[in-house]
Amino acid sequence: MKRSIFFTSLFLIALQFSFFAQTNKKATPPSDASSGYTYDFDKTNELIIERLSNPNKSNEDVMVLIQEKSFPKLKQGDKIDADFKKKVAEWVEKNPNLIISNFKNRKEIVHAY
Repeated sequence: MKRSIFFTSLFLIALQFSFFAQTNKKATPPSDASSGYTYDFDKTNELIIERLSNPNKSNEDVMVLIQEKSFPKLKQGDKIDADFKKKVAEWVEKNPNLIISNFKNRKEIVHAY
């Protein structure tokens, strides 16, 4: 008899704690706020132009962008002029996902929002 009362009370206490634990969960309300990443357009353009005019170790990660098929090509002997910079800016504007995925580790370029 004592044993059944003990197990019954133990079961009721465990049941009460399980209900208590479920009611104290704080649910995060759904949010309509968008989240993701954005990039600094001007710094990206500067970095690409710097890589084309003065390649070095610090801007080596830009090569992934420059080697893309759709990237505007600079012919041998041509100089980087305003027209080419405009083409690069248009390309950067059309390829945000590629830029964000390539520069995600560079916090000065890619920012979470």
